[in-house]
Amino acid sequence: MLLGPLWLMAASPYKNPKNFSQAFNVFKKLDFDYTRTMFSNEKYEYDPRSCLDKFYLKSDHKQKVVFVRIVPEAMLLKRRKCGTEEICTRYDGSKFKGSRCCRTTDKLYQQYDADIFNIMPVVKKHQKMAIEPPLCARGNIARVYLYMNATYGLGLSQKQQIQYLKWHQQDPVDAKECDLHDKIVAIQGRSNPWIRSSCETLRSKSSKSLQE
Repeated sequence: MLLGPLWLMAASPYKNPKNFSQAFNVFKKLDFDYTRTMFSNEKYEYDPRSCLDKFYLKSDHKQKVVFVRIVPEAMLLKRRKCGTEEICTRYDGSKFKGSRCCRTTDKLYQQYDADIFNIMPVVKKHQKMAIEPPLCARGNIARVYLYMNATYGLGLSQKQQIQYLKWHQQDPVDAKECDLHDKIVAIQGRSNPWIRSSCETLRSKSSKSLQE
């Protein structure tokens, strides 16, 4: 059985990340108490020789686990000037656009890039399942999309928002999601209202149950 290094237990609170690389490194440490993939809910572990750089399924070390964005970068880039117009200049004077441009000029993109809520662990071959995820993952994904839409202006259609609200109801929050949410809020100072309100209801019911 692989055991996590002792420094993981003493590393909190973490610094607010400034980019995606820092964000997913923080997420990996926060998720270390759970270490289950999003879509297939399989246990994963890391290769201790890699300093938390390489992860794989506990049941099959040939299956690599990766940490990816839930809301893809392209959804925001197409709605930001830096993603659609060549407003940045290279050293040779040529113009360019895209994520590299947004990363240096757009504060909203920078916040998106470093948002810990937008990260999930998946088996590498399952990355495209976000289009139609299994029931056990739909609520988690829906709540992130609703939060990201409200925070970053993704421009989700009414039909899409209704679909995500349906997923939110079909697959309600659980104790793990609430715990992870609270840890992320403590780091980056923003909460996901769809998770927060559900957790408040969940805890209220739990408290009443204990009093009865």
